[in-house]
Amino acid sequence: MTTIVPPQGFRPQTAAPAAARAYGFDAPNSPKALTAWRAKYKGYRETVPSVPCLGPSGKSALRFAYSGNWGGYIATGHSNYNEVYDDQNIPTYSTSCGSNSTAVAAPWIGVGGYHSGKLIQQGFVSGSSGTATQGASLWYEYLNSAHPNPPVYIGHTTKTGHVISQYMTYSSGKVVFHWYDRTAGSGWSPVTVSGLSGYYDGTTADYITERPFGFKLRKFSRQTLSAAGARYGSTSKDLFKLPTTEVRLTTNGASSGASMFTDTRSSASAFYQTWKRCS
Repeated sequence: MTTIVPPQGFRPQTAAPAAARAYGFDAPNSPKALTAWRAKYKGYRETVPSVPCLGPSGKSALRFAYSGNWGGYIATGHSNYNEVYDDQNIPTYSTSCGSNSTAVAAPWIGVGGYHSGKLIQQGFVSGSSGTATQGASLWYEYLNSAHPNPPVYIGHTTKTGHVISQYMTYSSGKVVFHWYDRTAGSGWSPVTVSGLSGYYDGTTADYITERPFGFKLRKFSRQTLSAAGARYGSTSKDLFKLPTTEVRLTTNGASSGASMFTDTRSSASAFYQTWKRCS
């Protein structure tokens, strides 16, 4: 794992593409694509160093459209998804669910996990600190059937309501993870992890809120996921312009269980999750 902190004053939206790539940003050379890429970082002002820290061991896998720990959408239809991205707000949680500090929700993006035990993912966890403070801890993780590695946490924010822009890219076993607080204009230094070809399954791109095994769920405020899409090969498309499968999170992981939240599409690249209960 490596992370490079750009020098003070660095702005990805004005840097030359080669300079942006040197600091972990996936800036294209094409003038048209570069204009769209720079627009994503219009308000970027500073980079916060990522500080990796191993979390507790866990397991995150899915084989069905109903799940006891996943809820959201899976993009299918291709075998070579190599980039996935979205914008998502940091929710607040309801204290009416009780004071159990181990109750969490983990919204994330990733590739794999649906057709196999291989999964590479990044996201943030809400409501999971020892004192159950509002906010989010940012993390990434890679898993396969032989190696259920724990998540790696890279930072924390208390800015509930802020929009976190995320994207991750895969190329020849190397993955680059990005988190950017679009509301504050500050991003965490990108994290590059090599040697992950054994964890890569490019048959799905994932947009999920998870209840990690062994944890309860709080009832969270509405979570809006927007600007969602993926790249397969060299083609990028909005989420709902790709074939998708909705994964429904229920109390027992089956259609007979009660829904934890509902998913509602609002555009070709957005949906929101409305929470219905605690568990």
